[in-house]
Parts: sequence; structure tokens; C-alpha cells
Amino acid sequence: MDITTLIKDLIGWASIVDTGTDAVVYFTIAAIATFLFVVRLALMLFGADDGDLDVSADVMDGADGGHMGSGAAFNLFSLLAILAFFMGLGWMGLACRLTWELGPSISVVISLGTGVGMMVMASTMMMYVKRLEHVVEYDAKTSIGKTGRVYLTIPGEGKSGGQVEINISGRRKIMNAKTQGEELAAFSSVKVLEVGDDETLLVEPI
Repeated sequence: MDITTLIKDLIGWASIVDTGTDAVVYFTIAAIATFLFVVRLALMLFGADDGDLDVSADVMDGADGGHMGSGAAFNLFSLLAILAFFMGLGWMGLACRLTWELGPSISVVISLGTGVGMMVMASTMMMYVKRLEHVVEYDAKTSIGKTGRVYLTIPGEGKSGGQVEINISGRRKIMNAKTQGEELAAFSSVKVLEVGDDETLLVEPI
């Protein structure tokens, strides 16, 4: 038994062919779409790709609320979502014809609905992944006048090497810090006086 015959036996090719031409089409679509979907997903997971290729521009707004905005709508037609559509359509169509023995017409309706559902699911998944990856901008100068806590002991006399934990632009951040006075021990409270060009904070004890 050669490899081709073995593969055909494993996938039940004879049953697919006997069911009809549409079953063969469903299987072909499902197999190709699944292969490309797995390859695409692997490239994204292992960082070999900068992001999903969109048919339309992805204008995802990281500051958007917890609903599917315009960015999500555009992302609905990303390559990954389109592959998910064909994958859902193919496997569901094949199941309808081969497993449940439904007619061609009802199988088309069910498979199309499943494909759309898979497309929306993949789009929603990508929306939340991109939202998690979105880098929230902050302005270090908004920390001037605020109080924080020494995270890493700050050497005295303007020497570098210290760090403080402080709230900046609504985010809790660890920032490099220095002081003109004496050494400031970890966990002590400080006030920010200035922010350097390199975003190093000049602090004083409270």
C-alpha cells in the first residue's frame, strides 16, 4: 500500500467522493484553509510576522472602549479571519453532507453560517490580542509634584542608579531617579521635582 492510498483511507476519500462533488469541494476548501491557517498562526506566535495582513487598513484604537469599534470591523477582513471563514465553511459543509447526510442546499446554508461565525470569532480574538499589545503612551513630566515610593535605593549627591515607583498618566511605573541630597532608602516616600531629558526623575524626601 503506497502513501497516497494510505492517506485516502485515513481521510475516507472514497466516502467523500461517493457523497458528491460538493463534498469534495468542501474537503478541498477545508484542507487548504486549515493548512494556511495553522501556518499563519504559527508565524504570528513565533514572531516571524509583524502582524495580520488586512484587506483594509487596521485602524484599531487602543483607547477604544470594551466594544467592537471601527478597528474591529476592518479586522474582520484580515487574512486570518478569512482563512477561519473558509475553514469553518469547509469542515461544516463536509460534516453536513458526510456525517449528518443533509441535502446540498441546507448544507450550504449551515456551512456559510458556520464560516461567518468562525470569521467573527477569529476577528474578535485578534482585536483583543492587539489591544493587549497596544502600548499606552505616557508623559513623564506629569509626575512633577507627585509623590512616589523609592523602589531601588537612590544614591546621594546626584548619582544615578536609583528607582522610584510612581503613578504616571494613570499607570504605575518604575522610573529611574536621583536626588541632590543624601541617599534615599528603599520604600521611603519622595516627591518629584524635575524630569530630565532621559526621563530620570529628580526627587527629594518627604
